[in-house]
Amino acid sequence: MARRNRQSKGPSLVLGLVVLVLLLGAGFAVFKFLGSGGNGDFHGLTSLNVSEYLENSKSLQGNVYKVEGRVEDQLGWSGPHGRVLVVVSQGEPVGVKVPAGFSDQNIQAGQSFAFKVRVVEGGILLVEALEKA
Repeated sequence: MARRNRQSKGPSLVLGLVVLVLLLGAGFAVFKFLGSGGNGDFHGLTSLNVSEYLENSKSLQGNVYKVEGRVEDQLGWSGPHGRVLVVVSQGEPVGVKVPAGFSDQNIQAGQSFAFKVRVVEGGILLVEALEKA
C-alpha cells in the first residue's frame, strides 16, 4: 500500500496568521495616530494666547489655534448657522462660533472641550474641530 506524503501545515499557518494580525494592528495604530482619530486634528497646533486675542483679535486673522476651556454658556443657536458659545480659557471668557456641521455634538454648560479654531474676518473664532477634554 502506498502512503501519502503529508506535510504538516500547522506551524506555517499559525505563523502566517500571527504576522497578519500584527500587521493589521500596526496599520490601525498608525491610522489612529496620523489619521482623524485621537488627537490628530490638534497635533502641532499652537494654543491661543487669550490675552493677546482680546487685545487685538484682527491681527491673528487667518491663523489656526487650539482653545481649551470650559463652556460657560450658549449665547445663541440657529439651525442653518450653528451656535455661539462662551468658553472660559486661561481665566478669560471668549466667544466661539460652532458651525451647524457640529449639531450632532452634545455641548452643555460646564463641560470642558478642546477646540480647533480659525480666526476669521472680524476676529471671530470659528470652530473647525472639537473634542471633549
